[in-house]
Amino acid sequence: MKGKELERKKHEVLSMKVPMKVIKFKLKFEVTRDFGIPGAFVVENRDKKHEFFLKSITLHYINHPNILEERKFHYCCGSWVYPITKTGFKRIFFSDQLYLPTKTPQGLVELRKKELQKLQAPGPKGEWNPWDRIYDYDVYNNLGDPEKGRLYDRPVLGDSTNFPYPRRLKTGYLNCQHDHSRESGPARCFQFYVPPDERMSDEKLQELKNNFVEALIRFLPPEPTLPHLWDGECPDFVTKVAHFFVPKAAISKKDVRFIRSIIDFCRKLKLPSSHGGPSRSDPSEEQDIFEDIIGFFPDKEVEELDDSDKQRLEKLVPKEILDQVVATLALKRQHVSAQLPSIIAEEKFASFADTEFGRQMLAGTNPVRIRRLKKEEFSLLMESFQKKYQGNRNDLKALEVDVEEAIKASSAFILDHHYLEQFLKMINGKGVCAYATRTILIADERPYETIKPVAIELSLSEDSDDGCSMFLVPENDLIWEFAKFHVASNDAAYHQLVSHWLHTHAVVEPFIIATRRQLSVMHPIHRLLDPHFKDTLHINALARAVFLNAGGILETLLFTGEYSMELSSHLYKEWRFDKQALPEDLLERGMAKRRVRDEVVSGPMEQVGRDKSSNKAATGAEQTMFEVDAEVELVLEDYPYAKDGIEIWTAIETWVTEYCNVFYHNDNDVKEDEEIQEWWNEIKTRGHKDRNEGWYDINTFESLVKALTTLIWITSGLHAAVNFGQYGYGGWPPNRPMLLRKFLPKEEEVYEEVNIMKFVEEMLPDKFQMKLAIAVMDLLSRHTSEEVYLGQTSPQKEWPLIEDQSIIQKKFKEFRENLEAIERNIKERNKEYILMNRWGHAKIPYKLLYPDTSKPMPPISKEKGKHQPEKMDINERGIPNSISI
Repeated sequence: MKGKELERKKHEVLSMKVPMKVIKFKLKFEVTRDFGIPGAFVVENRDKKHEFFLKSITLHYINHPNILEERKFHYCCGSWVYPITKTGFKRIFFSDQLYLPTKTPQGLVELRKKELQKLQAPGPKGEWNPWDRIYDYDVYNNLGDPEKGRLYDRPVLGDSTNFPYPRRLKTGYLNCQHDHSRESGPARCFQFYVPPDERMSDEKLQELKNNFVEALIRFLPPEPTLPHLWDGECPDFVTKVAHFFVPKAAISKKDVRFIRSIIDFCRKLKLPSSHGGPSRSDPSEEQDIFEDIIGFFPDKEVEELDDSDKQRLEKLVPKEILDQVVATLALKRQHVSAQLPSIIAEEKFASFADTEFGRQMLAGTNPVRIRRLKKEEFSLLMESFQKKYQGNRNDLKALEVDVEEAIKASSAFILDHHYLEQFLKMINGKGVCAYATRTILIADERPYETIKPVAIELSLSEDSDDGCSMFLVPENDLIWEFAKFHVASNDAAYHQLVSHWLHTHAVVEPFIIATRRQLSVMHPIHRLLDPHFKDTLHINALARAVFLNAGGILETLLFTGEYSMELSSHLYKEWRFDKQALPEDLLERGMAKRRVRDEVVSGPMEQVGRDKSSNKAATGAEQTMFEVDAEVELVLEDYPYAKDGIEIWTAIETWVTEYCNVFYHNDNDVKEDEEIQEWWNEIKTRGHKDRNEGWYDINTFESLVKALTTLIWITSGLHAAVNFGQYGYGGWPPNRPMLLRKFLPKEEEVYEEVNIMKFVEEMLPDKFQMKLAIAVMDLLSRHTSEEVYLGQTSPQKEWPLIEDQSIIQKKFKEFRENLEAIERNIKERNKEYILMNRWGHAKIPYKLLYPDTSKPMPPISKEKGKHQPEKMDINERGIPNSISI
């Protein structure tokens, strides 16, 4: 077989699916009359080859002489059972009855301890098998591949003063031959070790692979020569205005095209900086790079990849993925279409407006870095600014007066990426030109509170050969616009490496490992946290293998290159668990003030529970709001991430408080819970061993609730806020360029430059990097069809059938109702055009923290009894329970 015939055969093999079916068994067996309540059962798989997934078991007595005949005993297993010839031991499953360690029935005490000891045991020597259930910690020694040479060598992260990092799941792979401190890794990308119960389903894994393949096919092939999608799908503002004043029937398409051609011609003559975007001279002498990028998105038919792009992809994506791309294209021409990123759906230059630039620091993909500027800090900054500013000194004085007035009104802010300065000497070069930036922003007075940058500092290391540091104010016109590119590039790298990867994916992994090792499945906190850990260990392992590895996708796309994970390690030194609670984070950044209460709530646990329970969804035909008695007051009321986030945080905190109230009756119950104490101690001393600051003791009911609320917030709300807007904002590379290839020109060079667009094109990443970045943003922003959202009960696992079942079900129902009320709040706020930070120039309503709890679960197929995939909009809202993408 040759050529396309061979590729077709490959495609058939790659597309094959192993059939799966659900089998129900009914068994009868005899027990003694005084057997009582079954608390656990043992399962043994005697098949020599095949494993099976045990979903659940329900037991009930037949002809029992007392009331036990009427009861059913449910065991929600949800676990793989491998042949005993492979594992060497039988599996124990406990009933859905939950117990604190001190409340465990005597007959289950030893079984409970033995099951945890199995999970805590160190793994065997040599490579681990798919059936091994091993949860242990390891450092990040698997990112580099020194066997390939120095270019692929990366430092070990973790257990080091220079490179501290959270621990990852140990995988048991052999060490490299020439460096025994490094792990060799699996032979194939998708064959790494993950404990069987942590693996995502085959269907979901295949869906992720297909999404990746489709994204690459959608964006990587050459751009078509057809008219741009901009003309077909994104009518100009002028068209809308014409149709507003004149009925559509009264104006022809020819008239509209004529009006738009006039406007387009005028726009190309000179685009004022107030409307964003670089100024333009004679359009006949220029190639518009922005139109070229728009060309990535049209409906098109693609047949094959460029050879050069294919060669670059071979070094970046798993062979299995690239083979599927090639095989799919070999079958037939693929008709593909792409949804325009939200940031350009209404107006392609919207992102260049200063107010839109500022708004994205409050409602974009990285709304967690901006902080309030303090007077003492500004005084020190002014000394640095005066040395670097080369313009009119009166402008600098005017800036100082404006910022000092804003500081007094608590409306001056800073976006600080100055930490990059120490890395610039290593980063710059090989086609990368980066500054370490600090940006000062000022917000308007209420009620509008629009925020925009008023000064940008761009620093290089003192001994740099790449030019000089600069300080700019908006009067610098074109250079100001170019400077914002560099700020956005700094922020994009911080977002990917810190806000997204480190502060959600990486920091949560040790919590999951400790939960499996130290909390029995009978423990109520294990049951509470379990939905929020779904698929995270597997998705993190995928990220390390495909995105974070040496020479991988992120090192190719980000300006930080091979130093990306070193930078992430450096910023882990600032991480503190106590500051990950949303109210504490806002206070730490000065974006909120502690609310002054008439009465200080303190005292016994019952009072704390009642205080948290006061946050309820208001009832009644006219009241649809979720009433929040928050402990903080926002400095900017129109801060969408914080405003919506505080409501989500409060709803989670209320639910956690109510749930814990069922099992813990006083602070002493928390202190005497040996599993919780071991769990917390292991997280601090092993999982996050390199960070000594920011931990508190869990010795009160309130401290337990705070820790659990923080953890659930990170896995749900925080991750949703920093992940699912990536395509909407980062899918348009000029808005969030991941690297830049030009330093700022000198002012005199700008006006001598004939072709401004040529400079912008040379400054932005090359087209392959931009198209790959768009494809990655597309992949990461998509919700999978198996997603379970905050406040939804999983179809596979209902809440426990315990004696206090009715209380928990009632409180969970209230949690769901609170989230639905928050949905209504967000809808109402998004209707208020006076809240400009919720919309901005790009007309993007803030929905990244819209719970979408009220959306029904995907439809169930009667044939297979499984939830069917649902085609979702790439900007689909919703807060998943866990970090599963």
